[in-house]
Amino acid sequence: MSEHDQAATPQHTIAVAGIDTGVGKSYCTGLLARYLLSRYPSVSTMKLVQTGCSGIAEDILLHRRLMGVPLTAEDQEGLSNPYVFKLPASPHLAATLEGKVVLEEKLNEAATRMQERYQWLLVEGAGGLLVPLNSELLLLDYLAGQGWPLVLVSSPRLGSINHTRLSLEAVKNRGMQLLGLVYNLHGSYEPDMVRDTLRECRRALRDYGFAETVVLVPDVKESAAIAWGPLLAQLHS
Repeated sequence: MSEHDQAATPQHTIAVAGIDTGVGKSYCTGLLARYLLSRYPSVSTMKLVQTGCSGIAEDILLHRRLMGVPLTAEDQEGLSNPYVFKLPASPHLAATLEGKVVLEEKLNEAATRMQERYQWLLVEGAGGLLVPLNSELLLLDYLAGQGWPLVLVSSPRLGSINHTRLSLEAVKNRGMQLLGLVYNLHGSYEPDMVRDTLRECRRALRDYGFAETVVLVPDVKESAAIAWGPLLAQLHS
C-alpha cells in the first residue's frame, strides 16, 4: 500500500477487553486480526500491559501465531507491547514491584505510532474492565478516554452471567460504543450452561440498550469458521 493510499484509507482502532481474566480475549483478538488480515493489507494488534512474562508479550506471540505472520518491527521495538512485567498480577502491582508505573502518556504514544503504521489496530486490555493500570487509572476509563469502540469477550464458564452484566453496566455508564459480545466457546462446558449463558448474555445486551450482536467463537483456530461480519458492521452504524 502506498503512503497516498494509506492516508486515504480510514484508520480503525478497536479495543478488545474481557469480562474477567482468562476469558480468552487474546485468543479472540488473534482470530479477529487474522480475519481482518484476510481482507485488508494493513492489520496489527497491541497488548497494552502484559504481566507474568518477560521480553515480548506472550499475548503478542499468540496474536502473531494465530494471524499466521512473523513478529514485526513494532513487536521488537516494544510499540505493540509497551509494558511487560514479570509478576502475574494486576498491572499496577506488577509495575510497582519492579519500581515502575504504567504511564498513560506512554500508552498513548505507542498507540499513536501503531495507528500511523496500520489501517486496522486491535488493542487488547489486561484482565477485566475495571483492573487498575495505576493508582489513578482503570483500564476501562483509559479505553473510554480514547473513544475506541469496544469488543467484549465473554464465555459459558461459571460466573460469566454476573461478570457480563457488570461489564455491560460499566460500559454503558461510560457512554462507550459496544460493537458486540464475543462468546468464546474454547474449552469444555456443559451444553446446558452454554445455551443458558448465551441466552442470558443476549438478554443482558437488550436490558442495557445495546444491539444484540453476539459473535460465537467455536473451539477452532480458523477465523473462517467465525461470523465476524455483524460485529464489524457496527462500525458504520
